[in-house]
Amino acid sequence: MKKGTLIALGAFAVLLVLVLATHERQVSVGIRRLELPKLDKAQVTTVELTGARGATLRKEGEGWSVVDPGKPDTKYAADPNLVTAVVEALGEVKNPDFVTDRAERLAEYELDDAKGLKLKVTRGDGPAVELVLGKTAKNGGVYLRKAGSNDVFAHQGRLDWTVRKELKDWRKRQLVSLEVKDLSQLVLRSKEGESVTLKAGANPGEWSLAEGTQTPAGFRFSAQAAQQLAQQVASLYAQDFLEGNAAADSATGLAEAHDTVEAQLKDGKKVVVHLGRQPEAKDGSATVAARVDGDAQVYALPSYAASQLRKRLVDFRDLSLFRFEPQKVTKLKLQAGGTAVVVVKEGGAWKVAEPKKLPEGFELEPSQVDMQLGWLRGLQGTRLIEGQVTDAQAGLASPAALVEVTVEGEPVQTLRLGKEAPGAANGGKELYARSTLDALTYAVGESVRTRLAQGLELFKRRAPPPGFAGNGQPQGLESLPPEVRRQLKAQLRGAQ
Repeated sequence: MKKGTLIALGAFAVLLVLVLATHERQVSVGIRRLELPKLDKAQVTTVELTGARGATLRKEGEGWSVVDPGKPDTKYAADPNLVTAVVEALGEVKNPDFVTDRAERLAEYELDDAKGLKLKVTRGDGPAVELVLGKTAKNGGVYLRKAGSNDVFAHQGRLDWTVRKELKDWRKRQLVSLEVKDLSQLVLRSKEGESVTLKAGANPGEWSLAEGTQTPAGFRFSAQAAQQLAQQVASLYAQDFLEGNAAADSATGLAEAHDTVEAQLKDGKKVVVHLGRQPEAKDGSATVAARVDGDAQVYALPSYAASQLRKRLVDFRDLSLFRFEPQKVTKLKLQAGGTAVVVVKEGGAWKVAEPKKLPEGFELEPSQVDMQLGWLRGLQGTRLIEGQVTDAQAGLASPAALVEVTVEGEPVQTLRLGKEAPGAANGGKELYARSTLDALTYAVGESVRTRLAQGLELFKRRAPPPGFAGNGQPQGLESLPPEVRRQLKAQLRGAQ
């Protein structure tokens, strides 16, 4: 290679290095950017909104409060999660699209003093972050600018909806802050004077009635119902807030005998929720006043949420109709409409024992047997039938439907369905039901008999959806490499 060529190549290499070294600096010249400092929520002390909306949030100890700038003497507890959302949303403002820097166009984007929403976030370790938010951008998001600057940007993100709230929307709506695992007991006191104490066990979901609780004959306690109540107490949120005369005890019913829920924690702390009158309206729009000891605020709970807390002893009755472990069942018999179906497990596999002659084209799907056993294991009565009801009165001597579940080494468990049971709620239809778990009579929805009447169809193998192979996997996988096919099938199994 000639000497001149080598010199030219060397010069080109030097120039290339210089260009690459200075490329970012050179292309950045003249480009408008909006860069915000990194925010640490732990360092944020205030969030101020003025202009289109007004609210000031301040950190006070471990919590937050919110006030109306026009009424600084009145403050409310704020939801700290909403402050976290604002800080996180500000962290997502990175390189938004530049729109214009013409001051006369600020009003067009609602970024002027008249319509702009001014956001100021103060932190203890650095200068405040100040932005002005305008109207919704053409392609979504919001127009915004830094306070004191005319540079307008379009930001695609959640910042706008995290800050554009009415004052009350910043307020804390969670009545109590606790974890179910930290509960030691729940005490329910009704306005009529009834008291029920539920004790938490050593393991999650283990609940029992306090020792000495008087229960009706045949009463079976439902730990699941107690666990559901505990979860409802821990996740209790207000729909709104009551103020002024509407919050007075005389107006809410809290001045008279009322229901309470007392949650005792393992560390000795106690939380008591007081419930006001239950409204007569049934349209779901009515609310119930609620107050927590140590909190002056009166909350408005959705009426259904309050109803879920007004439990009596009868509400903790276990209405289960079976008690077995599905994997240990060896035989299942269903009979409805005069037709019986029996499936048995032999050598770990299910097969049809009755009817002896199967319909043409019928193929048993073992997983359907397991599915029906799971359904039966979770089957509950809708209510207990009060008083004595004979088999003849209930139509159980010649049942309309029958279920028998056999577990090796245990007595056969039986469920019988009879005539229509009067008194069904909401205009529905219910049937008398009795199982071998106890001697009581229950009601079940008519849908239970309808399902059992399907008989053999309950266990039939279904044709795969269009585009799927007979094994339930999409067709066409056979053309893929073995490793890819294996991975796809594993993902499909995991998603099922």
